[in-house]
Amino acid sequence: MRPVILCANMVEELTYNEAVHYIGIDHGAMQLLKQNIPMDYAIGDFDSIEQEQLEALQKVTTVIKLNPEKDDSDSEHAIKFALEHYDEVAITGVTGGRMDHFMAIYNLMAFQNLNFAIYDKQNYIYPMEAGSYRLDKRTKYISFFASEPSEVTIQGVRYPLTNRKVSPKDVYTVSNEIVAEAATFTVHNGRVIVFESDDA
Repeated sequence: MRPVILCANMVEELTYNEAVHYIGIDHGAMQLLKQNIPMDYAIGDFDSIEQEQLEALQKVTTVIKLNPEKDDSDSEHAIKFALEHYDEVAITGVTGGRMDHFMAIYNLMAFQNLNFAIYDKQNYIYPMEAGSYRLDKRTKYISFFASEPSEVTIQGVRYPLTNRKVSPKDVYTVSNEIVAEAATFTVHNGRVIVFESDDA
């Protein structure tokens, strides 16, 4: 298993885990450098950092420098690169700032069917495809949204559902709570995006 964390521009202070690989995305790479966290790669166009900062990155990692004039964002490029080279991919540093950037990343997960997670101090967001899952209680709230027409069963929660058809238009699936030791979640068909969240 080769898990990797992608650290984007708004990455907060991280606790280094030697079992995890790291990739810095543009300014996120500078944050990793400041925190002395080793990274496998730094990916971005780096058009807004000084040449000496870029050279500092080149001394400690492999820099993949992108053309500033491109069709995909730095984060999109990094996610697709990571999915080709690592078994488990998560990205942090994409929430709390520009919502258009967050929605671009979310849409890659929800509507281009890319399998990665998004997280910050309050949220853990990930796709769930057809299958049965055990969800341990890690946060106060659990929500999900269908990225395509789906049928789901969820038990061990305050508002259980059984063989419920859910469409991408539905929003009633927000703010559920795990009330048992763990919830069981079955996606009979389709695909959903799960949000595990806490209040600030």
